[in-house]
Amino acid sequence: MTILITICGGGNAAHVLAGLLGDREGFSVQIYTPYGDEAKRWQDGIQRNGGITVNTPTGKVVGHPRAVCRDPGPAVAGSRVVLLALPAFAHETILRQIAPHLSPSAWIGALPARGGFDLCARDVLKEGASDRSIFGFQTLPWACRIQRYGQSVGILGTKDQVDLTVWPPKLAPIIAAMMQEALGITLNPIGNFLSLTLADTGQLIHPGVMYGLFREWNGQPYKEPCLFYQGVDAATAEMLQQMSNEVQAIRVALEKRYSRLDLSAVRPLGEWLQRSYHAVIADSSTLQSSFVSNRAYEGLLAPMQKVDGGFIPDFKARYLSEDVPFGLLVTRGIAELAGIATPIVNQVLSWAQNRLEKDYLTTNGLQGADVCSTRAPQRYGFDSLDRFVLGMGYL
Repeated sequence: MTILITICGGGNAAHVLAGLLGDREGFSVQIYTPYGDEAKRWQDGIQRNGGITVNTPTGKVVGHPRAVCRDPGPAVAGSRVVLLALPAFAHETILRQIAPHLSPSAWIGALPARGGFDLCARDVLKEGASDRSIFGFQTLPWACRIQRYGQSVGILGTKDQVDLTVWPPKLAPIIAAMMQEALGITLNPIGNFLSLTLADTGQLIHPGVMYGLFREWNGQPYKEPCLFYQGVDAATAEMLQQMSNEVQAIRVALEKRYSRLDLSAVRPLGEWLQRSYHAVIADSSTLQSSFVSNRAYEGLLAPMQKVDGGFIPDFKARYLSEDVPFGLLVTRGIAELAGIATPIVNQVLSWAQNRLEKDYLTTNGLQGADVCSTRAPQRYGFDSLDRFVLGMGYL
């Protein structure tokens, strides 16, 4: 029996998924990419290249998607699995587009889910949402970059293992086994989406490193683009450690209050780096060295724009525009419900919201005008920790 999978998206991850899954026996792949001329570019590229080539450090595979669609109906009709390989800010839009066309038995997953994906998905899929099967990856399994659009993509490194969670939980072994077989990666099922939200390391790393690199930027262009992960200095590493400590404080408080709540997957940042990249980190003696000696991160640049005289930071890039409202701000909202202080997270958020020209965090908490465009629990009407934890079925 062939399993039909629809990949929603047109970026780096979608290219990898199309190539890997399109090469696997027992799977058939189609692409849904409604933006601009992306579908046409995919169609032209696949025809020209004879498929989607995935270049890895050990070789290459070529996948053959059966269709590329701009319309949601043909894209998802009959699909057993729908994968959202999209930035988090596009999840709600795409879910609303595909919802009327989904099979009742379809599994909907996000790679990566980012913070509050279950809040968003269950809000959009209100009709039968409690029975709808959704799942999410904690992070993208690969560091990857498109080489030729619609034709080839390169995998720079693959994580040793990736956490995954499923709703309802009883389907976790089934979905994890199928996705592990399909993608050829090690997946570690964890207890609930609350774990996945708090364990999202991108919410710490991306805004944190942006803050570390550019908090004192004076408006003058840099002569060259800045290294991102390998640009982590000792002060930035210390700040990232403190942010990680604050997330751990949230975890401890929640587990103390709810004895049956399993948040064991919410690991300190340094531990997560070792679990994900153990084989490619040359020096794991400190958090800073774990970043700068990680071969999977080698040469990756900070998001910057070329201007007259050099390069300036791109504060609208996903490291802030995605990882703040759909990551760090969600965790900050949970901390607020739990009554946990997060001074370093607040510091980074205050800087980031100014750079994004948004109003999220006020002196009274998450009461800014732009909270309605985030996935913080406050956006969905949760005003107490019990209503949030119990209402979302995390126990």
